[in-house]
Amino acid sequence: MNSSPNSDRSRLARELHDGLAQELAALGYRLDAVIGNPNLDQPSRTELRNLRATTSAMVQQVRNEIFDLRNESDRSIAQSISQMLPQLLSETEIKYEISGEIILLKDKHYDLLRTIRELILNSKQHANCRNIEITLDATQIKYRDDGNFDNKKEREGFGLLGIKERLAKIGATLQQQDSNFVIEFK
Repeated sequence: MNSSPNSDRSRLARELHDGLAQELAALGYRLDAVIGNPNLDQPSRTELRNLRATTSAMVQQVRNEIFDLRNESDRSIAQSISQMLPQLLSETEIKYEISGEIILLKDKHYDLLRTIRELILNSKQHANCRNIEITLDATQIKYRDDGNFDNKKEREGFGLLGIKERLAKIGATLQQQDSNFVIEFK
């Protein structure tokens, strides 16, 4: 018996929540206990605090993944992106603007939103940008940031390859010129 993509995502979200998320949270609590030991030397305490911060970031990332997997609401693509941006860009000074809308079948939303998330994270981590613009229309999404995108550096990684593969799965392509991307649906 085949299961639907939505039920597969719900099952995976439950497994992540009940497994990995709980284990990472427990690891964080154990680190807190060791950090609180009064006999711990300062260099070790500092390193353990760094590990604790990394663990907390991993817990948040898993929670975000769970949220994305369970996000099967009636929100539009623009509404979903609008909800995602403040979370992804918190602790930055990056401004953003979203305009327009695109109507897609619900089974394409997850992969499209994961693609937009990856573009936003790339802008945040690699482009040193101050502004992000996302324009949606009937057949395409234009993504632009004002950063200094290093095309050579990106070719050496797997980020854009993963984005292109994810988009191909939902019948879309990605064109790129510097920090400008266009996602087109066929």
